[in-house]
Amino acid sequence: MASYYIPLQSADTLDRLDRLDRMNRMSRMRAMDQDYVEVDVEHASFLDIFKGLVNNVIETNEQVDRDAIDLLLGNIDDLATVQNNIEKANTAVDVLVTVKNEVLSAYNSIINMQI
Repeated sequence: MASYYIPLQSADTLDRLDRLDRMNRMSRMRAMDQDYVEVDVEHASFLDIFKGLVNNVIETNEQVDRDAIDLLLGNIDDLATVQNNIEKANTAVDVLVTVKNEVLSAYNSIINMQI
């Protein structure tokens, strides 16, 4: 147990501090499945990168769906993890939409060029 400077307090406070010591640290994001291609960014095609973005959106949304079901069934005690997974999914969608918009903008610029 880690040591804390604690003035004389109730047993309830000591119990809460003991529970803080037993809490697990946040785990790293789980590794991608074997279906994903490991991409060397310097030699990757745009298609490989875009597929990775799409797969990331699918994976994070599936995790959010599983979390929602577990939350409804009462199998989840840690709401912070659920919120963290929701934010990961939102960020993945935002990145995918931003890349798509930039690609379409570049395509339209090329199409509208005068030859």
